[in-house]
This record gives sequence, C-alpha cells and structure tokens, in this order.
Amino acid sequence: MNDYWIQFPKLGLRFEINPEIFSIDTFFGTFTVYWYGLITALAFLVIVIGILKDCSKYGIDRDHMIDLILITTPIGIIGARLYYVIVNWKQYSQNPVEIFKIWHGGLAIYGGIIFGIITIYLFCRIKKISTLKILDHIVVYLVLGQVIGRWGNFVNQELFGPNTDLPWGMTGNIIQRTIKNEDPVHPLFLYESLWNLAAFFILLWFRKRKKLDGEVFSLYMILYGGARFLIDRLRLDMRIGDVNINLLLGLIFVIAFTAVFILRRIRIKPSEPEDTEYEPSRYREILDAVDEKESSADAGDVNGGDSTETEDNAKSEDDVEPGDEAKSGDNIKNEDDAAAEED
Repeated sequence: MNDYWIQFPKLGLRFEINPEIFSIDTFFGTFTVYWYGLITALAFLVIVIGILKDCSKYGIDRDHMIDLILITTPIGIIGARLYYVIVNWKQYSQNPVEIFKIWHGGLAIYGGIIFGIITIYLFCRIKKISTLKILDHIVVYLVLGQVIGRWGNFVNQELFGPNTDLPWGMTGNIIQRTIKNEDPVHPLFLYESLWNLAAFFILLWFRKRKKLDGEVFSLYMILYGGARFLIDRLRLDMRIGDVNINLLLGLIFVIAFTAVFILRRIRIKPSEPEDTEYEPSRYREILDAVDEKESSADAGDVNGGDSTETEDNAKSEDDVEPGDEAKSGDNIKNEDDAAAEED
C-alpha cells in the first residue's frame, strides 16, 4: 500500500497520492518532479494565457504584458516564499536549507501580491501606462490561478484547520502525523478554492460594469481579504506569536479597499450633457415633403387662374366687330364738330 494517502471518511473517499510524481537519477543528482510544482505551473499557465488572450480586447499592449509577466513572476515567487518563511520562522530556523525547497510547499499569496503590486507599479511608471488598468486586467486571471493552485496544498496535505465532525472532514498520513490524532480536519484548501472560484465569476461579471479603473482590483482585494479573514481564523499556522497575521491583513484589506471603492464612487461627477447636433426626426422629413408638395400645388392653382383671366380678356377683345370700331370712330368725329360750333 502507498505510504501517502488522503481520506474523506464520511464521504467514503480515499486517495493514494504520493507528493512525488517521478524521480530521475542524473549525473548531477536525483531530479524529482512533484505534484505541487506541476499544479503550481498549471495555475501559472492559466494566468498567463488569460492575461495575454484578452489584453488587446481591453486596450492593453500585449508586448508590455509579456515583459511584465517575465519580470513580475520571479519577484512574486520570491515575495510569496519570503513572507511564508518570515511568518513561520520557527519552522525554518532549525533547518535553514528548507527555505530554498519551494517544492515542499510554503508559498504565501500575500507576499506574492505585495511584491507583485510594487513591481507592477514601477513597471507602469517606467512605461508610462495606467497601473490601475493593468491591475484590473491581471487580478481576474490571478484569482482563477489561485483556484487551481490550492489543489497543490491538497496533495501536500497542508492548509487544513482543526478537527471537525462535518461530512467533508478530511485526514491523511501527513495530517495525522502533524496534529498527532486521527480525527478529520477542516479542508481549508477546498474552502478557499471554492471561494476563489466564486470570486472569479464575480470579477468577470463586474469587469464590464466598472466605472473607474482600479475598481476591479479593489473588489479583488475585498473578496480575497474576506476569504483570509473568514477562513484563516481556522488555520493552525501563519501566526506571529498569538497573532494570526493573515486574518489581520485580511481585515485591513477589506476595510481599506471598501473605503477606497466607496469614496471613489462618491467623487464621480455627474456627466454634463454633451452638445449634440440637432437631427430632425424621420417623420419630420416626411411632413416637410408633404408640405412642399401642397405649396407647389397651390402655386400652380394661382398661376392657372391668372392665365385664365388673361385669356378671357383677350377673348373679349377679339369679340369686338369691325363695325363697332367704325361706329365708335364716327361718334368721336361728331363730338369734335359739336365742340367747334359752340366756339
């Protein structure tokens, strides 16, 4: 039987999974491929494909994103590992060599986010591009990568909480050796994976409805901070003294970014109506055409009436007979003679 196993007793599920996939002996030593590393690489691949696939759609230069990924990735990994080591220094102080064995697990996303944001900000300042616009684009696919990456914790039997009687409680050989009992524990990796999956769809929906650059990033920080605040209160590690550092940072992020989101929305000035050129209605054009036709018809009737009157006058003149004209001439002559006699 495999020495490594994971079980959900009440669900009747048992998985025999060795953290190591295979090993190869080479001249330089044994080369081992771990499930944790493979799952993390798959999560990273999904993030990169998502970022590069849709960057042009949102007005982001693809070459800039490629350069940013190449720079931010190693810095983010270093930040995630450094944060985890600092918080769990008691574990590594006795064996410092383990600090460099990332394949054994131990990447804190908070460290990756903090170092990543600083790197992105400096990169955008140098390239003179919008930092908030870039962050809005990246976090949508970052949270999707986190959905996948948490299953590396499942294989390594880490990121679990206290004992529980819930139906989905899990256990395993590494878990039992760590907590010194055989009772099932809370599968915190599963809680966070499902939370992140819901956050991915929320961010995907909100991205098309944002009013300001940076709102998607703020919403991501609120959602992820909420996950840390609610889920990490059950964690047994990630403490400095008696302080659960992840829970504290989660609460700070929720409060801070909620305030930022609301204040930025309040400061949005109502847009003034733009002066647009008057465009008459299609029906107005039809009515104008009808009026024009009626005016033309009226003008035709007036001109027709004048022509008829002129023709009538001409006809009256034509009706005068030559005899009548002669008669009129004699009358004029008699009138002249009468005037002469009176003189």
